[in-house]
Amino acid sequence: MNRLKIAAAVAMIGLVFGSCNQSNPESTEGSQEQIKTKPVEAPAAAKKMMTVVMVNSDTLMSQYAYAEVLRDQLTTATLKYEGILRQKESKLRADAAKLQSEAASLSQFEGQNRQRKLYEAQDQLQQTQEEYSRKLMEMEQGFNRDIHNAINEYLGRYCADKPYEMVLSNSDLGIIRWADKSLDITNEVLSGLNQEYAENTADQVTEEK
Repeated sequence: MNRLKIAAAVAMIGLVFGSCNQSNPESTEGSQEQIKTKPVEAPAAAKKMMTVVMVNSDTLMSQYAYAEVLRDQLTTATLKYEGILRQKESKLRADAAKLQSEAASLSQFEGQNRQRKLYEAQDQLQQTQEEYSRKLMEMEQGFNRDIHNAINEYLGRYCADKPYEMVLSNSDLGIIRWADKSLDITNEVLSGLNQEYAENTADQVTEEK
């Protein structure tokens, strides 16, 4: 009787372990399926390494022949305006000194009239100074815009047959503190800019003849 009870108990244990062994593989496989997720592939744009080079803006602005020509034009205009202003200021000072020396011999009406003209001349001088300053500022902005456009247009042609995807602009006090010298294409770009400018200038001279 005891043997029968023991055998029955062993059979029950076998059934329990049998059911556990059947359920565990399924749960294990399910958990493995949950863990083994498909890797997410990065977009093609993210996989592709961008080719970046740089140019030194200070060098281009100081050694680009076209920029030098525009700077000379700005300097010429500045000197011209300064000369005109000096002449007007000298005349105003001379008129003021003459009025002061002749004040005692002038009537009140004549003295006040000449003094009023001096004030008007002084106001006119100030307006002329402001006008010239505005013209010079607009001229400088226009020159900088022309140089900027000329450089960008050339870079578009320069990079057309090269693997470069971006050209950074650096300067002596710029945000790029260090970069490998192989990334600096300033000299190549500067040489090409000046060569192209020289050829265009020569063509213009030929057309004028």
